[in-house]
Amino acid sequence: MKKEITRIIFILIAALSFCACSNEDDIDEIFTGRNWTLAFIQEGNDKSTPKNGDYTIVFNGNAFTLTTPANATVTGNWQADGESRSFRCSNIKTTGNINSDNTANKMKQLLQNANSYAGDSNWLQIIVQAGNVFMQFHNK
Repeated sequence: MKKEITRIIFILIAALSFCACSNEDDIDEIFTGRNWTLAFIQEGNDKSTPKNGDYTIVFNGNAFTLTTPANATVTGNWQADGESRSFRCSNIKTTGNINSDNTANKMKQLLQNANSYAGDSNWLQIIVQAGNVFMQFHNK
């Protein structure tokens, strides 16, 4: 009887260890193939929301495309780590005229300086300085 109880306890512990939750995010679920629309940009106490249309970013493979209401684009490469929640962009280029678009310029700057992310399949923050400087998006 004692051996049976020990065996049952061992099986339960083994089963629970396989069901343990992971602290690692599913990068594909969060980023890949979603149309993320800018909700706001937070810089310290200043929160700005886009006033003249949608700013949308899409992540596919290791590339991203940010589209502005005036059809200018910011493109580049991205990488994220689900365990550390680090986020980086590289090879950033622009097409079209974003010079007169303050929001697009600010987004480009934040993408260049981003170092982490937070979120899930419904909302995403691309973060430069946690709690202080970030862009928040919602899934369109």
